[in-house]
Amino acid sequence: MDNFNVYEWHNREKGRYYSITVRKHRPGKIVLDYKWGGCNSNRGGQKNIEVSTDDEASNYIMQMMKRRKGRGYDLVLPLSSTMH
Repeated sequence: MDNFNVYEWHNREKGRYYSITVRKHRPGKIVLDYKWGGCNSNRGGQKNIEVSTDDEASNYIMQMMKRRKGRGYDLVLPLSSTMH
């Protein structure tokens, strides 16, 4: 079973997006999948960061929320789900 949380930010003025998917694979392994790019183009990128605790993941998310807000992005999608 994979648990995941998705956070997505949009900057409508610049036509850009940024998202983070937090996936918990097993105890001690949490992967943060970062994606960013243009809303109307194929430009963008992605990277993955592995952390070992929920606190580390929460710290990354909080840092990203501050950074995105400071750059004019609005949080549009906080989604929690469990996949079976």
